[in-house]
Amino acid sequence: MDDKLNEGTPAQSEALGRQEVVRQAAVYASGVLSMADNPALQQLVEEAAQYFCVPMAAVSIIDRDRQWFPAGHGLDVTETAREVSFCDYAIKQADEILTVLDARYDPRFRDNPMVTGPTHVRFYLGCPLLDANGRALGALCVIGVDPRAHVSEEEYARLRALASEATRIITHHQLSPVDRTTALDTIGSQIEDLIRSGDESLVTDLDAMLRRLERQEDRERRRGK
Repeated sequence: MDDKLNEGTPAQSEALGRQEVVRQAAVYASGVLSMADNPALQQLVEEAAQYFCVPMAAVSIIDRDRQWFPAGHGLDVTETAREVSFCDYAIKQADEILTVLDARYDPRFRDNPMVTGPTHVRFYLGCPLLDANGRALGALCVIGVDPRAHVSEEEYARLRALASEATRIITHHQLSPVDRTTALDTIGSQIEDLIRSGDESLVTDLDAMLRRLERQEDRERRRGK
């Protein structure tokens, strides 16, 4: 397949860029970036690796320029550049699982250093982690060094179930005051930038996130009195 077929029209690219602004705000608002070494997420990736008989599995959160792993099995890093991330493709799949049976023959990944280098990625499955508004925070993925011929419906169902549980853990995570302040500042700055640029099409979505965080902050303040 010609990679240019996936580039889209300028209007489509602009729409995707706007969606990414809101998605990134949702990542900050979730507080997931403070969930390093979360035992519940770690248990899920261990279970995923065991079920799929693969050497690597992870919860990958797609930040602005990186993918970050709050939980991982068989990985020797806690983050990579977003540009080499398989999961960056997975989050664009809506609620579909990204399936790569042999990355050597996939034009999106055949030249990826995770494929050509010592990590030797061949097989990949990634299920998007969607918040309540359908915004992808990242993906639960399993990674193998041997290609596969197919993935069964039972295996797809299992990965979806594990991803659903990962999403539940993330969305029920209680933001710390520092995390909430960071999210409020970040989203507030995004709103100001959009207003200054004259592009207010996303302000409503971002403002809704901001108000929700402010209500949470107010509830916490009342409890502390």
